[in-house]
Amino acid sequence: MMKSVFIKLSSFFWALFFIGLALDISAVSAQNPSLRDIDLLYEKNQSEEDLKKISAQIENVLGTHPNQPEWHWRLARTHYALAKKVEESKSHHFDLCILHSSRTIEMKSDSAIGYFYRALCRGKQGEMNGIWASLGIIGPFEKDMKKALELDPLVSHAGPHRALGKLYLELPFILGGDLDKSSHHLQEAVKLAPEYAENHLGLAQVLIEQKNATGARESLHNLLQLTDNTQDEELLSLRKQGLELLEKLSL
Repeated sequence: MMKSVFIKLSSFFWALFFIGLALDISAVSAQNPSLRDIDLLYEKNQSEEDLKKISAQIENVLGTHPNQPEWHWRLARTHYALAKKVEESKSHHFDLCILHSSRTIEMKSDSAIGYFYRALCRGKQGEMNGIWASLGIIGPFEKDMKKALELDPLVSHAGPHRALGKLYLELPFILGGDLDKSSHHLQEAVKLAPEYAENHLGLAQVLIEQKNATGARESLHNLLQLTDNTQDEELLSLRKQGLELLEKLSL
């Protein structure tokens, strides 16, 4: 009987040891995250609080290893995501996104993701300030996005094609708006990243402007298939927009 008790106690203490070891490893991982750790955290955690924790972890890494372009663009990405979550400090996060994406480019001139996030945050900041239609914003945005496209058209699920397509769709004709260019870029985005729902929504929007209801419906049905049964807030928002457009097409 004593032997049985000893075995149970021994098993219990070993279990505590391994739990403690796992907690220690988790703590070390949080203090010294890898790029993969950060990417997994970013994919799974999109609340404001989670994003701030991710930002703090990246800043800790850069505090001791400042010349790391792969960390700088991830910090830019995190600030872009934070800017979409907050209202009062939105401009601050866009500024930091531009800062860290610019540092990425300074250290790695062929960083497609660096050019992509710098363009994205410049454009969003200009849009927020009510000067999106000004040439001062359009020029740098278009230049950076075209550079990202040249370096890697697949970055961020064909993000450069998607962003340029939206630009040419939203701009007035006198400032460079062009439905044919928009359609071309959004078709390329869908071709390169058909699994990405936002590409289908963008293509549907330009097809509606081109009076191509059949093509728009096809794109919207693809969007609905990709967002079926999702719980993701951003995907639910895309799905809602798609349903609204389908309803308008049925009128």
